[in-house]
Amino acid sequence: MTLPEGVEKTVVRKTNGKVYTYYYWNPGRGTEREGERIKLPSADTQPDAFWREVKRRRDAMPSELPPGSVGALIARYRDSDEFKRLADGTRDNYDVHMRRFESLETWGLVAVPELVPLVVQTARDAMKDRPVMANQMLSVGRTIWDWAIPLALAEANPFDKVRDFDIPDRGHVPWPAFAIAHVQAHAPPDLVRMLRLGMMTCQRGSDMIRMGPEHRERNGIWCRPKKTRKRRRAFHIPLAIADAIELDRWAETPVRFTNARWLKPIDRFRQDLYLYSPKGVAYTGDGLRARWNRWLEDTEHGRALCKRWKQWVAGQVKKYEWDIDPEDADHPTIHGLRGTGILARAEAGYDVDQIANDIGMSRQNVEHYMRFRDQMKVGADGQAKLRVVNSGSVSV
Repeated sequence: MTLPEGVEKTVVRKTNGKVYTYYYWNPGRGTEREGERIKLPSADTQPDAFWREVKRRRDAMPSELPPGSVGALIARYRDSDEFKRLADGTRDNYDVHMRRFESLETWGLVAVPELVPLVVQTARDAMKDRPVMANQMLSVGRTIWDWAIPLALAEANPFDKVRDFDIPDRGHVPWPAFAIAHVQAHAPPDLVRMLRLGMMTCQRGSDMIRMGPEHRERNGIWCRPKKTRKRRRAFHIPLAIADAIELDRWAETPVRFTNARWLKPIDRFRQDLYLYSPKGVAYTGDGLRARWNRWLEDTEHGRALCKRWKQWVAGQVKKYEWDIDPEDADHPTIHGLRGTGILARAEAGYDVDQIANDIGMSRQNVEHYMRFRDQMKVGADGQAKLRVVNSGSVSV
């Protein structure tokens, strides 16, 4: 059972081996407003009484946030033109942290002047196991309080005095043009599709393997990321005309697989998926990654790509002092296709906010990949560079 907001559960194991579960009303838990816990009827043995008491206590809480409180400030910012002008994806990202700020369990009832740097730092430290999220929280807070100060809704910005967590600037390396061309020329057709789909949508492999014709609509494709689906709805990813046409062709075209053990090539076709294995089976995330790694390790063309990739990455690290994920030192990764697609959209003239909105990624993550933008042109080593045609599709 998912506990309602304001309720905590305590499980006690006695020395005789018996286990007892207790429920308490404690809406201010872990905050400056935490008071004495109030025992509730058992949700397991007295569910009706439990829910009645929760409802009674919730109804008795303040129904409106007092003027001058953090919650009231957030409500006003949410209704402002400043917030409404943000791209949809950016607003979703902000809203994650704004809900935390205005919650009655955190700062909702706290007066704005009482939100001092020490309180913000305590909140940051509570998120130390999620440093990227903690830094995003600080960034959103700085933006909102900077908006509030000229309106006399706040006198100082408590987020300015709290430092971000130091995070290594690591990330999966986008693919340069020579890697894209090599895979398109020599890889099996399902891996070529993987390459194209990753660049089109800028999504994780775990999401690409679930995409199929039923998700295509108008000029794009719908996606609800598996990793964030608990807090995110599906969003529509706009595609270039050429990319949309290519997906529609996949929906009607078998994939021809070859194998030295087979007497002749075998055509496989699935109406529900764009990516599937030589057996016509849907990929899992691990299965797609294993298929990609086997091609890299077990084939002449795969090994040739890895050899050149290592030389290229070593040169980039030395010249630009890249701090990259160790896996990227050996070979191009499926995750790196997200950055490749982002750079292609940037070359097509889209700004950071538009890219973030289109592909459902936070602005900070898009900017993380944008750091490769100028350096990737050098990384092509004289080979054909990514060329973005007027429609926005990518070729090499």
